[in-house]
Amino acid sequence: MTVRFDFGNYATAGPELVTAWKALSEKLVSSTRGSGLVLEWRQQSGRLFASGDVRYIRVWDVSKEMKVQDIATGAESCVTCLTSDEAGRSLLVAGCGDGTVRLFDHRSPSGENIVSSHVMTLKEHSSWIVNAFMQPGTDGKILTGSMHGEVKLWDPRFTESVKTIKLSSMMNTLAFHERANVFAYGSAQSSSTDDTIKVYNLNGRTLSTIRYLSGFMGNRISPTSCLAFHPYRSLLAVGSQDCILSVYASEKPRK
Repeated sequence: MTVRFDFGNYATAGPELVTAWKALSEKLVSSTRGSGLVLEWRQQSGRLFASGDVRYIRVWDVSKEMKVQDIATGAESCVTCLTSDEAGRSLLVAGCGDGTVRLFDHRSPSGENIVSSHVMTLKEHSSWIVNAFMQPGTDGKILTGSMHGEVKLWDPRFTESVKTIKLSSMMNTLAFHERANVFAYGSAQSSSTDDTIKVYNLNGRTLSTIRYLSGFMGNRISPTSCLAFHPYRSLLAVGSQDCILSVYASEKPRK
C-alpha cells in the first residue's frame, strides 16, 4: 500500500515524482470484504491519514515524511472512509464496514505506540459506510451515507442524527459538495440499464438524474466506481467501471 506524491506542469510536461512510501505495511485484518487503502489529505496542515483493512489510522507528516502516530479504531471491521476538517476542531471521522461512524481527536501525543483518541461512536447506520464528509466551519455538520441508501446529518456534539434522507435505491458511490448543500450518489442495481446517478440537496429533494438512455444513439451509464465534486463550481466528475471518466455540469458551457 504505497502513497505517491507527484508534482508538475500538466499543461506542458508530465508529472514528476516527488516522494513515495508505504502508508501501511502491517498485516491486514482478514475479512470477507476489504476496503483497501483509504486516505484523507489535509493541504494546510500537511497531514495524511491512512487506514483501510487494519484496526488503526496512521497519521503522517508529509513535509517531514515521518509517521506522527497510530490511532486505534476500536472496530472489528475495516475502515471504509475518512474525513477531517481544518477549522480547529481537530476531529477525524472514520466510517466503518459494520455501519458505525467513529469520531477521534487527533491531537493526542505522538509516539510509537497505538493511542486511543476515541471521542464517540455513531451507530444509526446498519450497513457499509460509503462515504463521510465534515462541513467546513466550527459549526459544520457531519454527513454520512450507507450502502442501504441512507444519508444522515449529525451534530458532532451528539450521538443522535439531526436528519435522515431515505434514497430510492442502494448506493455504491457517494460524494458531497464542499460548499453547496448537495450530494450525488451512484445507485447499485442488479441490471445495468437501471444504473443511475442522482443529485440531491440536503432537504431530500432530487435536483437531477443521469440515467441509461435506450436507443441507437443512447448513452450507456456504466456502474460508477467513484464520484467527486469540484470544490467551488457546479461540476461533478464520474469514474465508471468501464474505464471512462465523465464530467457533468449544472448548465451547458458558454461557447
